[in-house]
This record gives sequence, C-alpha cells and structure tokens, in this order.
Amino acid sequence: MEQLGEATVAETIQKIGSAKDRRASLRSPLLELDLLRTLIAVHQHASFTEAAHALNKTQAAVSIQIRRLEELAGVSLIDRGRRTLRFTDDGESLLAFGRKMLTLNDEALASVRPDQIAGSVRLGAVTYYAVHILPPLLAEFSGRYPAVRIEVLPGVSFREAAFGADLDLVIALEPAGTTAGTVLVRERAVWVTSARHQTHRAEPLPLAVLPEGSLLRKWAIESLEHHHRAWRIAYISANASAMRAAIEAGLAVGVIRAGSMTDELRELTEEDGFPALPLFDIALTDAGAGLGRVGVALRDFLLQKLAWGGGHP
Repeated sequence: MEQLGEATVAETIQKIGSAKDRRASLRSPLLELDLLRTLIAVHQHASFTEAAHALNKTQAAVSIQIRRLEELAGVSLIDRGRRTLRFTDDGESLLAFGRKMLTLNDEALASVRPDQIAGSVRLGAVTYYAVHILPPLLAEFSGRYPAVRIEVLPGVSFREAAFGADLDLVIALEPAGTTAGTVLVRERAVWVTSARHQTHRAEPLPLAVLPEGSLLRKWAIESLEHHHRAWRIAYISANASAMRAAIEAGLAVGVIRAGSMTDELRELTEEDGFPALPLFDIALTDAGAGLGRVGVALRDFLLQKLAWGGGHP
C-alpha cells in the first residue's frame, strides 16, 4: 500500500476537519423549551422581575436565559433602549413559535399518556367574564386537568390578537344574531347616568368609554352622531368597573350592560333624549381547525357551564 507522506496526512486531516466544520455550520441551533418558556413569561408579565417570580427563578437567571436565547437566535428579542419593556419584531415572531413549540411538547407527552390532557390554552374575555364569571370555573377545570396552563386576556384589547398562535378561545360581545360562535347570553345595552347628578344634560355630552374595539363604545358614538348630539370623551378605561364608577360619580354618561346596573346609576330613556340601543350576544368563539386538544376540552367545559340552558350564572 502506498504510504502517505507527513504533508499529505496533514492535508487529509485538515480536509476532514474542514468538512466537519461545514456540516456543523449547516446545522441550526436547537431552541431550548425552557428558554422559550422564560421568553413567554417575560412577555406575559411585561417584567423580568414578575416573570422571575412566576417561574420561581432569580431575575439574574431570567436575564441570562433571554441573553442565551438571543445568542441562539442571532437577533435581539427585546428592545432595551426603551423605558418600558417592549419586544422587537423578531421577538414577537419567536414568541409565537415558542408558544406553538411548547404546545406541541405538551401534546406530544399527552399522546403517549391518553388519560392525561396537558398543554396550554389562551382565552380572550370581556372584563366582566374575566373577573366575575371565569375564575371559579377555571379553578374547577384546573382541578380536572392539572397539567393544563390557562392564560386569560381580559378587556377588549384581545380583539387585536388573532386566532391560532395568539388566541384559542374568545368570549366577546357581538350584535345579536351575528356571531359565528355559541351564544352564552343575550343582553340589552343601556344608556346610564349618575343617580345623583344631571350629567346627561351637559353640552357637549361627556362620555365614559372603553378603549377602541368595544362594541358598546361604537354604539354610543354612532347613536350620538346619528342624532346630531354634540359629545366629547371625558373618561377612558379598559376596566368596565372603573368606567361604571366614573359614571356613578357624575363624571360622564355611558353605555353598559343592563345586567351591570347599580343603585348609583339611572337608566336614560327616549324621554331623556337617548334612543334605545340594540341587543347584543355574549358569545364563545373558537379557533376552529386550529384548536388543539386542550382548547377543545376547555371550550366544551365552558359551553356546558355557560351556554343557554347550561346553568349560566
């Protein structure tokens, strides 16, 4: 057999090493699920400190994990030049994939343990449901399925999110008879003012409203515009209870659910110059084909508890 010289041997070793390096460079780094879980917690709590508390980690550990994830991804995930915590576009993109990966991880484990439902589900809900109706029901659901992680987005801001990567289920107000989901209850929208003040006589009319995206806000403004009534927004809150308190104090008038009336409020009728408003449905809608096993379990549970004839509180 022909003997290789020292130079030839060295060249061969170098070629083999270069080939290994090229193959290694072609392999993408593996994203660690624990790092993605930390990223999601930081986004959910909008704070490194709160995320660390929720994960039972130190703040330094959370910062290190985010840095490690940025190194693996090769991009900045959080804009550190701002006073408030804000994700970059790359961070938002990786966040969406991270949620999918964690869900797939949970579903993969559940597939080999068919007796156990595990994973995460995101639910957007109007404030009244998020605060007053859902907590005891979700506690009962968690008792049945302790391996399920539930995230609730309250208010109307969840309307900006999309089904699939962002939301699995939504409980929202829809004009009566228009929803593609399941009606939980039908209610009446009413104009209200303080029982102790004459705020409704002010010109221009001061309004207390929820943020953009609220159906009741939309109806209030459209009604005033249609009847050529001068108005101004005097108070905005994402919390329906806070908005109602402002109306009770005489700061403004507003539109609320008839079921939210209190002794401190008075309904305004056509005799007061406020035309009747439409009926609306509070409906549960899901992501359809994109709804995973965990989402199906929560949807069916909530429909059993809340849908018409199903024991709505």
